Amino acid sequence: MEDLIMADTTNGTDDVTYNSSETSFHQHDYAWRWVGPATGGDWSDPNNWVLSNSGNPVDTTGGSFSGDAIPQSEQNADVNVGYYGNTTPNVVVSNAVLYNQIRSLSVWQNSTLKITAQGGNGNVFATAGLENDGTVIIDTPSKVELGGVTAGDGTLTIMNNDGNVTFDDAYLNNGTLNLVNSTLGSVDAPVTVSGGTINLQQNSTLVADLYGEGSTLNVDPASVNTIYVNDRNSNNSGSVQGTVINGVSENTHFGILSGSSKPTAATYTENSDGSYTLTINLDNGRSITYPTVHVADGFTPAAQATVVQDGSNGWLVEDAGTATASASYVTSDLHQQMASTAAAAASAGGDTSQYSTNAVSYHTHDAAWRWTGPASGGDWYDPKNWTLYDSNNKVVDTTGNSFNGNAIPQSEQNSDVNVGYSGSTTPSTVVASAPSYNQIRSLSVWENSTLEITANGGSNYSGYVFATAGFENAGTILINTPSKVELGGITMNRDNGTITIMNNDNNVVFDGNNVNSGGTINLINATLGTATNPIYISGGTVSLAQGSSLYLTPGENLSTISVDPSTVNTVYVEANGYLQNNSANNQNFAINGVSANTHFGISGVSSAPTEATYTPNADGSYTLTITLADGRELTYGDIHTADGFTPAATASIVQDGTNGWIVEDAGVTTCFLAGSMIRTPEGDVAVESLRLGSTVLAFVNGEAVERTVTWAGRAHMVAKAGLSDAEAGYPVRILKDALAEGVPYKDMLVTPEHCLFLNGGFVPARMLVNGRSVIYDRSLPSYDYFHVETAEHSVIMADGMLTESYLDTGNRHSFRQNGTVVSLGGRARNWNDDAAVPLVVSREVVEPIFREIEARAIAAGLENTIEAPTLTEDAALHLVTSTGQTIHQVRTANGRAMFMIPSDVTEVRLVSRTFRPSETVGPFVDDRRQLGVLVGEVTLFDSGNTIRIDQHLTDAGLAGWDVQDDAAARWTNGNAVLSLTARQPNSLGMLAIQVLAAGPYVLVSEGEAETAHTA
Repeated sequence: MEDLIMADTTNGTDDVTYNSSETSFHQHDYAWRWVGPATGGDWSDPNNWVLSNSGNPVDTTGGSFSGDAIPQSEQNADVNVGYYGNTTPNVVVSNAVLYNQIRSLSVWQNSTLKITAQGGNGNVFATAGLENDGTVIIDTPSKVELGGVTAGDGTLTIMNNDGNVTFDDAYLNNGTLNLVNSTLGSVDAPVTVSGGTINLQQNSTLVADLYGEGSTLNVDPASVNTIYVNDRNSNNSGSVQGTVINGVSENTHFGILSGSSKPTAATYTENSDGSYTLTINLDNGRSITYPTVHVADGFTPAAQATVVQDGSNGWLVEDAGTATASASYVTSDLHQQMASTAAAAASAGGDTSQYSTNAVSYHTHDAAWRWTGPASGGDWYDPKNWTLYDSNNKVVDTTGNSFNGNAIPQSEQNSDVNVGYSGSTTPSTVVASAPSYNQIRSLSVWENSTLEITANGGSNYSGYVFATAGFENAGTILINTPSKVELGGITMNRDNGTITIMNNDNNVVFDGNNVNSGGTINLINATLGTATNPIYISGGTVSLAQGSSLYLTPGENLSTISVDPSTVNTVYVEANGYLQNNSANNQNFAINGVSANTHFGISGVSSAPTEATYTPNADGSYTLTITLADGRELTYGDIHTADGFTPAATASIVQDGTNGWIVEDAGVTTCFLAGSMIRTPEGDVAVESLRLGSTVLAFVNGEAVERTVTWAGRAHMVAKAGLSDAEAGYPVRILKDALAEGVPYKDMLVTPEHCLFLNGGFVPARMLVNGRSVIYDRSLPSYDYFHVETAEHSVIMADGMLTESYLDTGNRHSFRQNGTVVSLGGRARNWNDDAAVPLVVSREVVEPIFREIEARAIAAGLENTIEAPTLTEDAALHLVTSTGQTIHQVRTANGRAMFMIPSDVTEVRLVSRTFRPSETVGPFVDDRRQLGVLVGEVTLFDSGNTIRIDQHLTDAGLAGWDVQDDAAARWTNGNAVLSLTARQPNSLGMLAIQVLAAGPYVLVSEGEAETAHTA
């Protein structure tokens, strides 16, 4: 994948050669004005609209309008419903799907726009900006885009919509917002409502940033409604919300989004004016406070509210008591006012059957922009590089007023845009490095052509830096920006097309959440999809590198996912709304390159995953089965691991601080448990109390130096009962005085991979478990664990013992932040280049340390809690044919096991007992593979011929064989395939297998052995 990354980062040339300044095409030159009826007005009826250019009427009867002269047919125009100062009420209804985005929309005083269109391939109505001084009603479950610039003092009512109304910058100014059986905002994109009034009724949810809940928030006391806030980015010691909240009852829930600090308690305190203060305490020592909560008549909140975990979004604060007069809620003035608002919005415009329902496509190929610039180093925003053609293939004069000298695709959106041409053989590269939120109608990137989008909007930019309503890609689209890019609802990535997304955290948007792809999608330090809006990819290949994440729906139809084994990458599946109790839960694609760095995520579920198991397949691949608590399963049936990696039979499941749960290779977690005391300049402090910005003491060459905590996180582990202690995930307890007097000065609890500083190196705690003074603590099957990171990997002191700080090798996203601001992680680090001292795992170094600690425990009279297993050197080696016949050894000679092979047998499996050296020899051996026997030469004597078989030494992917460490020998994993050559008929051959090493093995009962070794 390094070649791919280098190629993608060197396309185009240095960005300094391109225009980087935003050009606005919102010039108020063209304007659509409503001239239809005052009520019952159909947005999609051309008779209801007039187009003017700088006040002069435009003829819309012919040419490109094709008789459909409505705003979406000429996007480069302002759209007006009503007029400024309007006193005559009117209602306009948009009931037909219109995917093209208009430039701007103004709804004026006493005017109403109602959007009722329904469709599934993107936004059924879209504007780049909205100014609302009247009323906008959205009554559809479908997607509606209200743009990146929203202003006005009007009313926005959203009905029967579950989070599908979006503001491109997640920001809404002033006015009144009504949510009726609707959700606004999401876990991934909470909204900010600045000022104004918000009304929630009929099971509505507002998902807001802190301080983003408006000036006044009214909740219908008679129905369940929820107010979520996002505390992930808060930057002070307490967050006092300025919103006045009215109508609170036992039906009102307050939520804290996942990824924020966990709420530990919630209390109501009565104020002197009869209102209440709700204080939500967080586990990082902070709090969120609502100081002005007015409750509904008849409701008295309990002093202590209940905090419950919400399976999808985070945590909920619910009332622990009951109301005294809940029946009065439906007769309250607030409920009656809200019910009246909902009824008026529902009836506005009348029956929708009177309006157009057919979607109109304005992708009519009537006008087209063609790239006529240089083959390399071409600037998208240079007008000299573009030529506009009309439907007769005639060049359009673009020197006139409406273009203002900026004749590029965004200046005439109602055109197809072509980078290259169909069948092109000459490579060309076009770079779009300046932001432009105007959406073009369609984009085609043809063969041997590359579009590189590098525009960066910056912190004050609103909306998308590049937007198209749809695209067709047969070349290369490279997106290398952290800013928002919209690729539309009609998406076709052809068989030879490539889309590469780099350095972008889920800001590339497909409006329909799907990609029709026969080509390739590359993610490099990027995220595609979210927990609430997973992506569906139909066909093609996806590759992930450098800490990338992909959010999918179950039953995807893509062909292959390739993951870079050297970096942490995560494949999420959204399992709540999509995961069923049928075969749709089987992921029908191959995954290549899986390693200990590869994580599989489950997002958006109300039922936690309880078990994740890897099962070897006959072809050497694996099946990963993830079981949820409610019995549902998710299966990846074709996982191909990277060379050198064998997954543990049971994987670890940890709760992801933001999105759900992570399934990762067992034994990769290096952390402290709660109560570990970390040395700071002020003394020892519990690890769970450390925050981003705290100071700890690090020890460099024996001297204490101060270092700042740059990241603090926590996660949760559930051990797997039924496995060996070393595999289950129990924490390691190091007893007081285990290493020396006062070292540690109290019992120390760490995860098995956590390292101790001993004899100049870091030694994993698991390699020191002796069953006496260092043990796996089975009394803690479930526990939280904590990371503390400094700018440099450090030797720090915990519980009086020198140990390590956190080294981010790429699993940071599995944790919730313990801090007041978010510290963005850099590249994933590694032990070779970034460790404070070397990682030591060789037996020659670790075993003497182990023996010294063990001897100290024995001298102290500590009993051994580990029952010594009965071992055997007998591998119980035998063969199993493809028909299931068992062939036992006839004898052993010169280190070779001899087997008689019937003439019809052309393939056998070498089946034996297995052992893990770390368990049968000792934990000081850093080899946790499941090994069978070490096989050298294999010879078949058949009908007078001597045939040397070396398939196990030449086929790296041969099923059942471990990674080849030696050119002359290879370990089996206890069930290894071996193909024989063509046999002579009616012959009886002798197969000689050289066994160079075997065991020792843990001896099980004969019945268990028979079951284990004949499968």
